[in-house]
Amino acid sequence: MNSRQQNVILRPIVNEKTVALAANHNQYTFEVAPGANKIEIGQAIAALLKDLYPKNKNSVVRVNTSATRGRFRRSKRHGRLPSDGKKAIVTITGDALEMFSA
Repeated sequence: MNSRQQNVILRPIVNEKTVALAANHNQYTFEVAPGANKIEIGQAIAALLKDLYPKNKNSVVRVNTSATRGRFRRSKRHGRLPSDGKKAIVTITGDALEMFSA
């Protein structure tokens, strides 16, 4: 992976909905850099899969992206506004990934 690909994928998003997507449809959700496009995300995921699972025959089929808005959170008198972000739902063929298994 080159340096740009390392900065594209920030972290996996694991919650009930994403675990169900992973189990039923082989779709995995990642938080990605806001400036990344679908082609860069697909290449970064493919390189990551090759590094983490060298024996598996996984390939990226489709990448769907969605911009997420940071919601204002209030606690007593103070509030904070988290930054906006972007998430990518990646459809992968082949074996299931271990990090998303329940």
